[in-house]
Amino acid sequence: MSYIFKILDKAAKRLKTAEIDTARLDAEVLLADVLKIKRVDLILKRDKAITDEQHARFNEFIDERVRRRPVSQIVGMREFWSLPIKVNEHVLTPRPETEGIVEFALGRFPKDAQLDILDLCTGSGCIAAALATEFPNARITATDISPKALDIARENLAFASNRIELLQGNIFDVFETRATSPEPRLFDLIVSNPPYIGEDECLTLPPEVRDYEPREALAAGRDGLAILRKISQYAPRYINSGGWLVVEFGMGQAHAVSDMLLDTESFSAISIKRDLAGIERIVGARKQ
Repeated sequence: MSYIFKILDKAAKRLKTAEIDTARLDAEVLLADVLKIKRVDLILKRDKAITDEQHARFNEFIDERVRRRPVSQIVGMREFWSLPIKVNEHVLTPRPETEGIVEFALGRFPKDAQLDILDLCTGSGCIAAALATEFPNARITATDISPKALDIARENLAFASNRIELLQGNIFDVFETRATSPEPRLFDLIVSNPPYIGEDECLTLPPEVRDYEPREALAAGRDGLAILRKISQYAPRYINSGGWLVVEFGMGQAHAVSDMLLDTESFSAISIKRDLAGIERIVGARKQ
C-alpha cells in the first residue's frame, strides 16, 4: 500500500538527483494533479493511501519530469492572472513576469473602457484572457504565426469568444494582407510578449525551455531583437493617438528597445516596468 507522504519523499529525492531545483514542489504539484485535489490538501491527506492506478500514473509523471519536461506541460495547465491557462508543446508556458503587461494596462485605462486591443504573438492567449477579464467592454484581436498555438488560444479564450477575434499571421502582416481600404485598423492598446532571445542564447536555456517549448516563440534573430524591431517600426501605424504599446523584452534589452521606440518619433512617453526580481522587463509607449 502506498501512502502519500512516502511516495512524495521518494519522488522528491529522485527529482533532486536529476538536479531539479524545485523537486519537492514539482512532486507535490504532480501528485495533486493525479489525485485531483489541491496541493495544500496533500498535507491533510499525507497519511492516506492511494490506489495502484494513481501510483502508476504519478510515476509516469515523475518519469517525464526527470526527462525535464515542464510541469505545466505534464499537467496541461498553468495559472496566469489567477486564470487556468491550457498549455502544451505548441505554446510558451505563461510566466509571472508577463503579468506586468496586464498591470501596466490597468494603470492606463479604466476598467469600463470600450477598448480595441491587439495582442501580437498571443501564444496560449494568456494575456488576451487576462485583459478580457479585466476589461469586460473591450474588443480584442489576438494574432499568432502558429495555427497550433491559435488552437490552444481559442480554448483559453472561449469564455469571451463573442468579443475576441483570432487571426493567423506574422506580427502586422495579417492586417496588411486583409486590408480592404488604405486606412489601417487602429487600436487603443497593443500588447505583446514576442520572441526576444538570440539564436545562440537559445542553446544555453534550461532544458525545460530549450527542448520542450516552441523555438519560434523564443528565438528572434542573432541579437533577439528582430521581432521587437518590427513591432516598434509598424506599431505606430496601428495605434490611435493617445493609445499605448506595451511589450515584454529580455534582460539587458531595455536601452535598445527604448531607442527603437524613440527613433520612430511617434511616442511621447516611454515607461519601463521592472519585474518582481527587479529586472527591467516591460516597456510602455504612448502614441502622440
